[in-house]
Amino acid sequence: MYKSYFNVLLEKIRSLPLQTATMDQVAHICFGYRHLLILSYTSPDTINMFGQEARPDLVSLALMQGTDILARNLDREMKPAARARSIVNLLNAITFQFNPEHMQVARNAIQEFLQPATQPLPDDTPDICKILCYNYYFDSDQDSLQRAEAVLDRWVADQTGSGAWKDLKLDDALERLVTMMMYSGMVDQKPYKKTIKKAFRHYARYPQITAEVRFLTIAAQMGFFASYANLMQQILQNVLEGKLSASAWEDTGNTQAIPIDPDDPLLQAIQFHILYWRFTF
Repeated sequence: MYKSYFNVLLEKIRSLPLQTATMDQVAHICFGYRHLLILSYTSPDTINMFGQEARPDLVSLALMQGTDILARNLDREMKPAARARSIVNLLNAITFQFNPEHMQVARNAIQEFLQPATQPLPDDTPDICKILCYNYYFDSDQDSLQRAEAVLDRWVADQTGSGAWKDLKLDDALERLVTMMMYSGMVDQKPYKKTIKKAFRHYARYPQITAEVRFLTIAAQMGFFASYANLMQQILQNVLEGKLSASAWEDTGNTQAIPIDPDDPLLQAIQFHILYWRFTF
């Protein structure tokens, strides 16, 4: 079922006009192409399963077109929170397929955004903390490292014994978890390893977690995909049926599964982003 669905989905994604797409849609498509590129490099059956469209050279070209749109998007005027998210999306998209031009755009955007006189958002914002982690990762900036660690340490201090963040919406808690995992992957796995596992296990028990797409990728990155196979299957099924939390569309705080139009381009982009995990586990 997944193979035939992915084939149809890949055809739809290739026909979407990215020039008029939202940046969230383009970002998800880039992540999907990045996953497909990994699969095409590691599995000799990829082209047989998905056709010539899965050839590494064609996937690389499609990924490059997407990252180019994300890079050019940073030339627009936008609110600070949207700019921070746009910078993170570009950085996430180019970490697998390096492009010097796009990398320079991202680094310039980071430096401009983190200027003391212009940064309008607190470090505790997950996207700002991610940018700080990237700034250390690429430029060994010690100030960025210290600022990021100070944020993460405050988050750890705010946790309850069960691993929860009291009075924090599920969407915001998962963003903190993603940020801590980014630090662990880029800087050091040891400091927050226990904290991340405790938080993951706590939020895995939430009934509404089956509507949270990002929890699927969190589990895969942590190596818990197989251990939580039933939960992962439920999330995948919800994604295929277009039943996701409203937070996947807008910051409403609604974490209950809501039905989405199956022809919605953003839903198709999200499906393209996450279905990769079904072929690797």
